[in-house]
Amino acid sequence: MRRKNIIAAVAIILLTVVYATLTAQLPTRSLPDTPGPTFFPWVNIFLLLVLSISLLISSIFTVKTVENSDEFHEGPRKTKSTVIAFISFILYLILLPSIGFVMATIPFFAAMMVLFSEKRFLQIIIGSITFTVFFYILFRYGFNIFLPTGNWQNLLGAFS
Repeated sequence: MRRKNIIAAVAIILLTVVYATLTAQLPTRSLPDTPGPTFFPWVNIFLLLVLSISLLISSIFTVKTVENSDEFHEGPRKTKSTVIAFISFILYLILLPSIGFVMATIPFFAAMMVLFSEKRFLQIIIGSITFTVFFYILFRYGFNIFLPTGNWQNLLGAFS
């Protein structure tokens, strides 16, 4: 696992450098009281760099033991969870424009919580609704970014 983490960290750092180069080439426009078009890409770049450098440093200084060896962590359950998470994300992206952010995000968060071993039903419901509402309020009122609302009239009209 240590070698894989080092390779992943270096790959993400290189990807982040490419992303930063492309972001630096974006045109600068400034509207009053709004972040420019490069604001969120630079936030992403900063977060990716911090996390990938942390992964690289922790992987370099990790001592290989039986518990963290590759044989201990690999298995069909991990692969199955990864495939299910990827399919869930693709389904989320497909449904997002048609049913909207709130209606697509609540079941997506719930599915991810179940996939990552949350078993308490109440925690799943409360957590998925709370995080969805938090992110909606953050983007809508904090960043003044409108999230997809969905095409309910078109969707309901198809069933009429």
